[in-house]
Amino acid sequence: MMSSNVYQKKASDFQLLSLQGRDKECLTSLFSEHKASQQLQDATCYLVFNQQKPFFYSLKKHLVSTGYFSGSDSEAMLPHAAAASDSAIAEVEVDFPLALYRSALRHDIFNMLVSLKEQCGHYTLNLRLPLDEIASEYELNDIAKLCIVAGADNLTLSLTRSLDSQQEARINLLANLLKRFFVSDSCGLIFSGLTTLPVMQRISSLAIEILGEDWVDNASLKFEC
Repeated sequence: MMSSNVYQKKASDFQLLSLQGRDKECLTSLFSEHKASQQLQDATCYLVFNQQKPFFYSLKKHLVSTGYFSGSDSEAMLPHAAAASDSAIAEVEVDFPLALYRSALRHDIFNMLVSLKEQCGHYTLNLRLPLDEIASEYELNDIAKLCIVAGADNLTLSLTRSLDSQQEARINLLANLLKRFFVSDSCGLIFSGLTTLPVMQRISSLAIEILGEDWVDNASLKFEC
C-alpha cells in the first residue's frame, strides 16, 4: 500500500487491520480533516468500517438532553418539532435517562421510549448511553433490549475514558453489545469517544474475534467523529 501519492488516497482505500506506517498517518489525517470540516458546518461526521473498509459520511442531528423525559429542561424541545424547524436535520439523538431508568418502573421507561420513537416520525432516532456510568453487564443488556424493542434506530455508546488491555470490564461490555447488535437488524451501534486509530483497530479485531463467521455482509462498525 505504500506509494508516493499515499496522501491522495481516500478512506475507502484502506483495510483497517492491515494499515502500516504512512497509511496509518494518512487515514488519521483524513479523519481529523473531515472532522474539522464538518464541525464548521455544524454537522456530525461518522467513520464507518463496512467489512473493514472505511468510509466517511456526515449529517446534521438534533440533540435532546435527559431533561426531555423529566420535563426539567425547558430547552428540550420535542424531537419532531425541533427537527421540523431545520430541514437539514436527519437524526435525533436523545440522552438515555439512566437515572430515571434506575428509579422508575421498567414498563414506564419502555412506554416513554416508544412514545419518543413515535414523535420522531421518519427521523432516525439514536439513544445515547454513557458506558462509563453503566453499573453492570445485566444493566447494559437490559437497556440494550429496551432500545431494540422500543424501536430505536441506533444506540450511541459514549465512552470518555481510555480503552486499553487493563480495562477488561469495558471490553466485556463491548463484546456483549457487539453480539447483541450484530444479530439485530432493527438497531445499530455507534461508538462515540473511541476515535483513535488504535482503539478503532481494537474494536474491529474484537468484532471479528467474537463474530467469526457470523460477520454478515451488511454489518458495520460506526464511529462518531
